[in-house]
Order: sequence, then C-alpha cells, then structure tokens
Amino acid sequence: MVRQGPVRAVAAFGAVLFAAGCGDETPKPTILDAAAIYADHEGLLRSVRAAYPGPYEDFVRIPSRDPTKADPMDADFLKFLREEIPVEFIDFFPIGDSGKDELDVVLWRYQSGNHWNTVSLVYFSMAMTFAEGEENMRAFDRCDDEALNWLQSQNQPASAFCHINDHWLAYQKVE
Repeated sequence: MVRQGPVRAVAAFGAVLFAAGCGDETPKPTILDAAAIYADHEGLLRSVRAAYPGPYEDFVRIPSRDPTKADPMDADFLKFLREEIPVEFIDFFPIGDSGKDELDVVLWRYQSGNHWNTVSLVYFSMAMTFAEGEENMRAFDRCDDEALNWLQSQNQPASAFCHINDHWLAYQKVE
C-alpha cells in the first residue's frame, strides 16, 4: 500500500510555489475600485460621517494607534463596516482652524513592486479645490480611466483624487 502523506505534502508544496509565483499577477485595487465601493455602499459610508459628525479638534484614528486609548464602540463600528467593505483604518482630521474637517476611510494598503499604494475614500466637510501645477498630485472631475491612467504614468510618488460628489472623493497614493 502506498502512503498518501508524502504525496500530499509534495502536492501542497507545489501549490504554494505556484501561488507564490502567480501572486503578483492578481490585479491590485485602484482608485476606480474605491469609487465602485462608494457607489455600491453609499449609505454605509455616509454612516461614518453620521457616527463621527465632527468638527474634529485633533487627529484621531480608529482603531487607535495607542491600545490604551482604544474605544470598544469604535471597534464595534469598524467591525460593522468590515462586514460589508474592506477597511484598514479611518483617520479623522481637522482642516486647520476652519471648523471644517476631513475623514479618510483607508480601504487598502499594499506593496506593488517597489511602491506602496494607499487607496481610500475621503470625505471633506467643505468642497475642496486643488492647486494647479503640483506635478505629483492631480484631482479629476470624474472617477474614470483618465484618473487611473494618469496615476500609472507618473514617476513615483504620485497622488490622484477623483470626485464622486461634492464631499466624497476616491484617492490613491503611490509612494
């Protein structure tokens, strides 16, 4: 009788090598995927602003960077979101002394080649305008292939925003 154990071990090892070799072939999420997440889950993303209405006085992240400041309600809210959408963390920022604020729902952070990518949905409590002439950052009126193609054509680092509506934008940074 032939023992199955070594055959299975060799097959499993081969599968791991195959997966490792093919791992980089999987398409990575982009700014367009973030816009699609918003389109599919608009109400859920609006609940982030409803749960944390601002204005924010200081920078805050959930989950907290400091475990001693972790709030169980924040953890429950993050768990609720993660049941529907990918969320790494959420940052809340005051915009200077304006009484306005920003929240950044970071969906994915990953390495692609020698570059780190951050893909987010960003909420600004006031409509944002972006300065012209910054070589490595650009805002687009729509989330379409133009935004993605520009981002992919840039020497790194580069950042792109694309408008979803007056307050929400999809964002990708490659560094």
